[in-house]
Amino acid sequence: MMKGIKPLALVLMVALLAASAGCMGGSGAPSRPGTPTVPWKPDGAISPGEYSVNFTADNGEFSAFFRVENGTLFVGMKAETRGWLAVGFGGGPGMKNTDIVIAYVLPAGTVKISDDYSTGFAGPHNPDTFYGGEESIISYGGREEGDFTVVEFSRKLNTGDRYDFEIPANGSFRVIWAYGRTDDFLSDHVKAGQTYISLGGG
Repeated sequence: MMKGIKPLALVLMVALLAASAGCMGGSGAPSRPGTPTVPWKPDGAISPGEYSVNFTADNGEFSAFFRVENGTLFVGMKAETRGWLAVGFGGGPGMKNTDIVIAYVLPAGTVKISDDYSTGFAGPHNPDTFYGGEESIISYGGREEGDFTVVEFSRKLNTGDRYDFEIPANGSFRVIWAYGRTDDFLSDHVKAGQTYISLGGG
C-alpha cells in the first residue's frame, strides 16, 4: 500500500543545512570503534559493552549504536520521544536512494518497524516490498522508558536487496536520523540530522 510522504520527508533538507553550517544539530562526533563485551539482545536496553560504535545528537536527545559480527549489523537507536524514531543509510543528495528503518513502540510494548527506501530528495519512502524488494530486518525489539524510546534491530551488511544499502564493515558511510512525537509512520519529524560513521572492521 502506498504510504505517501512520511515523517522523514524533510530530513535531509534539515541535515544539509546543518552540514553546511559545520554542525549536526548539536551532534557529537561518533565514538572510536571498540570491541563489544556483552552479547547483543534486542530488548530495548542499551547495555554497556553491547555496541562498538555510537554517536549522540541533538544534545543527547537522539543516539545510535552499532556493532558488526559475522556479516550482520546490529543497531540500537534511542530518542527522547514516546513516538517514532529512525535511521537511514547511504544515499543522497537529500533522501534520494536512502535505505531507512523507522520504528515505534506501542504503549503495550509491541514494536512496529518498517524497512523502507526513499526514491526522491524529499521522499516518498515506502517499504522495500512496495518496490518489489524484501523485508530485510532479521530481529528487533524495543521499549519505552520514561521520556525515551529505544529500538534495536539487526540486518545483514549485504542483504542482496537492491533497496538496501550495502553497509561497509570498513570505511565510513552516511547515516541520517530523525524522530517524531507519535506512534505512526506518517507524522512529521521533530528533529533530524546526519553524520558519517565507520564500523572499524567486523
